[in-house]
Amino acid sequence: MSDEILRYTDLAAAIQLAKANDMSTREIVRELTRGMTYSDALKMARMAAPLLDIGVMEFMRMRKNI
Repeated sequence: MSDEILRYTDLAAAIQLAKANDMSTREIVRELTRGMTYSDALKMARMAAPLLDIGVMEFMRMRKNI
């Protein structure tokens, strides 16, 4: 998925498109927060976690490179 799509598309639409392309929740989280600082990723988590049916803390755990 192109970075431009995530930058210029509604967040809910971007998540729906990613799911339609069989991306896992972890992959979506990592793409959404790639290159972000912790505080920016936390802001994204508050917006995107409900759309992914996960909690904010789970979103932040998935963001880590484990």
